[in-house]
Amino acid sequence: MNKNKCSKGRNHICLVVPGAYPLLAGKNPKNIIGPDVRVFLLAKELMKHDFKITLITFNKEEVIPVDYIDGIRTINIHDNAYHLRVLYIIVKVFRMWNAMHKAKAHICFHSGGITGPVSLFCRVMKKKFIYGIASDALVNRGLITRKIKGFNRSKFSLGIFSNWLDIKLADAIIVQSEYQKTMLKNNFGKNGIVIKNPFPLTEREMPEKANPPIVLWVGSMAEVKQPELFVKLAEAIPEARFQMIGGHSGNQELYDWMKDTARSLSNLEFLGVVPLNEIDEYFGRASILVNTSMFEGFPNAFIQAWMHYVPVVSLNADPDELLCENGLGVCSNRFEQMVEDVKILLKDEQLRQKMGKNSRQYVEREHDISNIIKEYIGLFDRIGEV
Repeated sequence: MNKNKCSKGRNHICLVVPGAYPLLAGKNPKNIIGPDVRVFLLAKELMKHDFKITLITFNKEEVIPVDYIDGIRTINIHDNAYHLRVLYIIVKVFRMWNAMHKAKAHICFHSGGITGPVSLFCRVMKKKFIYGIASDALVNRGLITRKIKGFNRSKFSLGIFSNWLDIKLADAIIVQSEYQKTMLKNNFGKNGIVIKNPFPLTEREMPEKANPPIVLWVGSMAEVKQPELFVKLAEAIPEARFQMIGGHSGNQELYDWMKDTARSLSNLEFLGVVPLNEIDEYFGRASILVNTSMFEGFPNAFIQAWMHYVPVVSLNADPDELLCENGLGVCSNRFEQMVEDVKILLKDEQLRQKMGKNSRQYVEREHDISNIIKEYIGLFDRIGEV
């Protein structure tokens, strides 16, 4: 992209991504979530196309207020803890607005994390705002069937209102699937733009798989992810080998319980957080990826597994029924069926390899970041010209 093409700073994008600083700085984060990874990868790729990038991140530890890493400017907001929730929210919003004012970007993009302040700032300051839908539950609250941390069922909750505000004030909304696009239109009356999750592809050759096969789980220790079901799966198939990767996601109690419970099982290895630049090794050695979430958006772990010829066995999440229709794995729908599906794949190496090859071909065709970045650039150009 030619720098001269974007006048008035339209090639300057502000990405609000709360947990991206450790990823960018190469530090060991306490947790890694999909939206942070997606925006982090997007920022790195946009730099290759003459975009000026400013990241706004949150950190509980003291960090450099403004940092430059690999040409990317990062404005770090110190995330203090306050006993009064109202005071905490007010301070956080004030600091975010101050950071966005300092960024001086023409377009702001936000997906995941804190909702509300970014869209309001853009409306007040006459900036362009792009909202990325991170979870199916953000466009279809009917998926939230019980009270869980992180997703409030009440339509009067602050989180629900903030998400509604972001959707209504957005100049463009990026969705991850046709399902999200349909729900967004039906429930909010807004049009979404489907852009597949971008990922830098690994080498095409199939990596050497561990023997005996490894069943892998990757995600945050959050209620919506139901990590306890992976423990039950390991108990149900004691002859198989299981590995679990993930951080606490603000739920330290659940994280500690998972860690302690895993120690009691000889066939389950709890690895905690694995840095992004080391995670390929685990996907490469695995033979099956398991997802136990109540609902998802489009998990990065699916893409990472498919890149490494790993089929997915999912309890509920199957974006646009890709697993079934493209032979990329299985959507079990019931835990008892999930146990049987994992057993079948563990016993049938030929079936695993067939699904693995389908998975690699699909991800090369649909998720290569070098192709998808063109869709983002086209969107930024259109938004910037309005």
